[in-house]
Amino acid sequence: MRSKFGMVIGTAMILALAVGCSSSSDGSSSSGGGSGSSTATSSDPVDVGAPLPDEVKSKGKLTVGVKCDYPPFGYIDESSKNAGFEIDIAHQLASYAFGDPNALALTCVTGANRVSFLTSKRIDLIEATMNYTPERAQTIDFSTPYFQSGVKLLVPKDSPVTGFDQLAGKSVISTSGATASLWLTQCKKDVKQTLFTQTSQALTALNQKRGVAFAQDDTLLLDLAAKNPKLKVVGDAKAHSPWGMGVRKGDAKMLAWINGALAHMQQADFFWTDFQKTVTDPSVQKQFAKYLPRPSSNLTYPSGSTLTC
Repeated sequence: MRSKFGMVIGTAMILALAVGCSSSSDGSSSSGGGSGSSTATSSDPVDVGAPLPDEVKSKGKLTVGVKCDYPPFGYIDESSKNAGFEIDIAHQLASYAFGDPNALALTCVTGANRVSFLTSKRIDLIEATMNYTPERAQTIDFSTPYFQSGVKLLVPKDSPVTGFDQLAGKSVISTSGATASLWLTQCKKDVKQTLFTQTSQALTALNQKRGVAFAQDDTLLLDLAAKNPKLKVVGDAKAHSPWGMGVRKGDAKMLAWINGALAHMQQADFFWTDFQKTVTDPSVQKQFAKYLPRPSSNLTYPSGSTLTC
């Protein structure tokens, strides 16, 4: 099912919790969509300019850590299947690797556990709305970027809060391990954070007025606001940084294959084409068009800290 930044958030969140973020979902039963969808037919693997690592090839499938509560990028749809923009990319990776978009195992991860799932080899790859930071790059290796976002605030429609400079001494909701939480910790030390592991929990806490705002990536917050008429997004974007996929530190072969696959998608304009299918609202498409790599435009990581105040 496609999002117009308008799939019912409550349904998506309830289903995500029902599946459970520690569970795995076999790609053969996933709903991906786009040209990398689980409905696509098998074909020959694609030469992306670097060989698929033998360890992955021998398993016959990619094991990818994805978000399951983050529409429209990764969520559980009404048929209890994985769906979203990042899920489509995962199916496309499987198609490149094995000639089969369903040669894929999807594992739900959170901001707090995604790196440990990777380093403990429970997954081959993180593809879970992960902003690049130099600090994270000390623990894992990042692929080339495939999207970009910044941190903003979700507040009630009648809230007097219009930006981050009004948060001093107040309680702000965020999710553990998220860039928003890291930025608040570094740049707003007088803010009390109330942390959750799930977006659904954070949204419930905001509705219960357990914090004056929910700090998170602007991409998610715009989706939540579109589905909740009593909420709005405010503030200038902070910690603006591209998203990358994560591989284990020093795994040069996996990194080379992933970067080759992403470059192949970029030249085919896969990211923009699939984003338009996933997010069908033209005004939202226009707003985020510059946040996707395209054949004639690249995204690059900042050279310094992304958590500047």
